[in-house]
Amino acid sequence: MGRANPSSVPRIFLDSGVLLEGLLAPWSASRALLILSRRSVFKIIVARYVQGEVEDNLLELLVPNPRLANETINAYSTLLRLLKPEFIPLPTKQEVDRHRHLIRHQADIPVLVSALKAAPDWFLTTNTRHFTKQVALRTQLKIVTPQELIISIRVLG
Repeated sequence: MGRANPSSVPRIFLDSGVLLEGLLAPWSASRALLILSRRSVFKIIVARYVQGEVEDNLLELLVPNPRLANETINAYSTLLRLLKPEFIPLPTKQEVDRHRHLIRHQADIPVLVSALKAAPDWFLTTNTRHFTKQVALRTQLKIVTPQELIISIRVLG
């Protein structure tokens, strides 16, 4: 797991909650990390499965306000274009079946499989009820919230 070259830009895998929070909450830690990624402090990794979750959630959240929906979807499209994320393909059914034992919530298995395939330096999530410390131990992924990553950068820097 992690970078082959320690001097390269750290790679961070984002779950849908981080992308949605970064897009919709201007003063959030998630937004701060997206901005830092735009400045090449981090390399963003987005699973195609997560991309689908984000798009489904945006459509659902924004149905009541079509004008806001258009603006937000355009902002999301711009975000992906500017960040130039590394995309991880959808996991196969066999990969999902093989990793069922790693996390209790079955809907999160494709996200976890994608993160394992990506081998990021950090897996960022807003969902610590599902992506727990136990899941981190089982997978050897560094699973943290955006706030925790920012704090660790401050401590290291």
